[in-house]
Amino acid sequence: VKFIIFIILAIIVSVLAVKNMDLVEVSFYDFYLNSHNVRVPLLVVVLASLSFGFFLAWLDGFIAKLKLKATIRRNGKAIQSLTEELERYKKSALSEHNESGK
Repeated sequence: VKFIIFIILAIIVSVLAVKNMDLVEVSFYDFYLNSHNVRVPLLVVVLASLSFGFFLAWLDGFIAKLKLKATIRRNGKAIQSLTEELERYKKSALSEHNESGK
């Protein structure tokens, strides 16, 4: 399934590459706030934008996954602690019951 999706995306990118080879002017500022203009094919601008968007989406998902793992780990420790506490209470209640029954 992934291979088929990859082939479809490759075909779409190929069609875009053929149809969008016109040069466009991209203006940007460097770290010293100097303005620069660069002429690049439209396809490069589109693919760079898509790549940046995919990277941001992946980064957001990765951070969410890390937070979720931390929450799961924290909840697991809390469950273990509460289980141990419950066992202590059961033992103390059992010993009190045995002592009162004698």
